[in-house]
Amino acid sequence: MNTELQNPIVKWPFGKADVVSLTATGNQAVDIYNNLTIVDGATGARTLNLAISKDVEPGARLVVKTRTTATESLTPGEGMAGKATAGVAGKTKVAEYVYDGEKFIQTADAVQID
Repeated sequence: MNTELQNPIVKWPFGKADVVSLTATGNQAVDIYNNLTIVDGATGARTLNLAISKDVEPGARLVVKTRTTATESLTPGEGMAGKATAGVAGKTKVAEYVYDGEKFIQTADAVQID
């Protein structure tokens, strides 16, 4: 994570949201710099670990979309609080998290969208 200076980006809602694609299974590290980050997960079991910039404001949102080929799970890791999203073969689930100034808290159970 770049921690040298304040973020030189225009953060959401005045700038665009950050979109991060996950490509592998296992532990995934994602840097959070913006007030809206969308994580698009490929198939596979994984743990999502967040490195949250000091510039991220309470109320920031994280949307996590994950698709599975069987019953793989996405587990919230560092910087997150919530429960694992258990997959259903060939289906996509979406969960939302809100930043409380310390970590991203899951707001509800993941929703299957297809």
